[in-house]
Amino acid sequence: MASAQPATPQRRSADSRGLAAGITSLASAVLAPVAAMFSLSTFIMADAEPLLANVPLRDTSGYWVLLIVLVGILAALVLTSVVTGIVAIRRSHRMGAGRITGLLGLGFTAFNLAGGLWTWAGAAGPWFTFG
Repeated sequence: MASAQPATPQRRSADSRGLAAGITSLASAVLAPVAAMFSLSTFIMADAEPLLANVPLRDTSGYWVLLIVLVGILAALVLTSVVTGIVAIRRSHRMGAGRITGLLGLGFTAFNLAGGLWTWAGAAGPWFTFG
């Protein structure tokens, strides 16, 4: 006859609910400034090329189409980061990996949006006082 072993308590597995959404939020938040920088450089090129070329009516419609596509990608990345961050926070029930990555993604997105506003205000504001 086999001896009965006492039941040992099972270890709880790691809570990974919301982790995929949190990672998606963080990745989108990191990639959004990259799209913003490409959009800014494309805008500068589309706006300045007719001035640099000595042609009065230079066709820059390709740059403007690219700019619209890049701004659409930027908006989609920011929206994806916010939505998946909220989903990650809602799905994880306690302070697990999903909630932490969701909070990081939302925090990074908020930092980028506020930092972008401060950067534009700073770039537009004090430069005339230095000349």
